[in-house]
Amino acid sequence: MWEEIPEILDDFMDEEVETLKNIKARYEKNIARKDVEKGGEMERASLTDLPEGIIFDILVKVPPGDVYKNGRLVCRAWREIISRDDFVAQNFIESKGGLLVGGPTSHKNQYFEVKLMEIEGTQLDYKLLDFGLCRMGCARSSCNGLLLVNHPKQKGLLQVMNLITTVGLTLPKCPSGCPHKACGSALGFDPNKKEYKVVHMYADAFGFEIFNLGCPDATWKRIPGPWNGLQERPFNFENFSWSDPVSVNGRVLHWYVASDKYIISMDVSEEISIKTYLPYTGEEIEKDRYTLVELGGDLSFVYSLSDIQVDVWTLDDFREQIWSKRHSIQLELINYMMPENLLQSTKYTIALPNLSKLVTVASEGADILILKHDNSCLYMYDMRHRVLKKFKMNMKSPMRFIPHRSSLLHWKTLKDS
Repeated sequence: MWEEIPEILDDFMDEEVETLKNIKARYEKNIARKDVEKGGEMERASLTDLPEGIIFDILVKVPPGDVYKNGRLVCRAWREIISRDDFVAQNFIESKGGLLVGGPTSHKNQYFEVKLMEIEGTQLDYKLLDFGLCRMGCARSSCNGLLLVNHPKQKGLLQVMNLITTVGLTLPKCPSGCPHKACGSALGFDPNKKEYKVVHMYADAFGFEIFNLGCPDATWKRIPGPWNGLQERPFNFENFSWSDPVSVNGRVLHWYVASDKYIISMDVSEEISIKTYLPYTGEEIEKDRYTLVELGGDLSFVYSLSDIQVDVWTLDDFREQIWSKRHSIQLELINYMMPENLLQSTKYTIALPNLSKLVTVASEGADILILKHDNSCLYMYDMRHRVLKKFKMNMKSPMRFIPHRSSLLHWKTLKDS
């Protein structure tokens, strides 16, 4: 079987090729070769003599897209291993996270394309991985490798899909009849019942709508909204539109509600909306100067204090609502980097941007922030090394940045395991 490996190596990435070669070398060196004299010729044992556990350990470290596209085609034994629930779960743990970047393919249609952005090294270099899907709906939320999207052809419908396996489920129309253009939707996971849920907020007077993917006869259900009356709302109802919430570990969802005191949160398991109060910063918070992002498994509150300073807070304890100040981006301490393809001779290009005009749109891992200037320029900021780097993305209109980790998971995988 090892003799078959070179035929498929071209389909794997360089890292996976090296992994397979190293495993092969160790196998030939440390495992008995069982050489047998037959007619004057030596016959060497094949890969089928390798214990299944070792094959499992090899394949589980290969990225989901590569192992699904190529690994399953090697032989029936590999295909059976890759199809097992324990393999799918462990492969997800081993996979590398990134940012799902989505944008429209054209101004003339409603189709979107998505690519996975992986940031590499202290130089803040990145690469875009193409899923090969360009006629999908707008991406809304990611959970365990599953993606919630608008249906690309049928208005007012949502889909849950896996970008690797392309397996998808179209949800029935929600009771509110929402067209899903100006609403807040997310896919979450209930670890207690091992069930996936879609949580949708259209209008708080109507209430939340929840769809449980774990029930074969599931239908949308309504639960009360966060306020009892119009007077309790921190915003002008006519001028406010709900946006997709920030998802933390797929379990807790947080919505911005144009308040200078709190946000609205929900534990997917409990299905109850509560107020999560903003951190005490020492002064009155202005509601138009902060954004919410997931940062290394915690909710992050990013507040533009002035033109030269932005503070980053993290919610350390959701239940007790305990915040801590994680970092302070200060203009005078920033090490500003310009990529070669953007270097120009004008002083305006190399000048540091006004921090008050930068909006944090996402994070990668526990230390990297993605920021967007009001002129649509994009920046990466490394909190550990205080490095700010301007970058340009090879997409027509990158609109959404969603934390995502590819997987082979199905919405029934954990339910049935």
